[in-house]
Amino acid sequence: MHTIEEQERGAYVAGDTTLAGALARIDDLQRALGGATAEIVAQQAEIEHLKRILRDALADDCWRERAAAAIAE
Repeated sequence: MHTIEEQERGAYVAGDTTLAGALARIDDLQRALGGATAEIVAQQAEIEHLKRILRDALADDCWRERAAAAIAE
């Protein structure tokens, strides 16, 4: 099986610029999706980190009292 890039080159060599253009677009979209996936994973890791900080803060009685006072206001 050939990669998308190899198929794209083959289409250009064969003179099928429509197919080559479509394959180039597929390749571009796959690369963009890969970058977006990495960004989502990084954001999920940051969310988990913030959740841990929040859990630790809420476990501290001082924070619990401050939060209750802030909610009461």
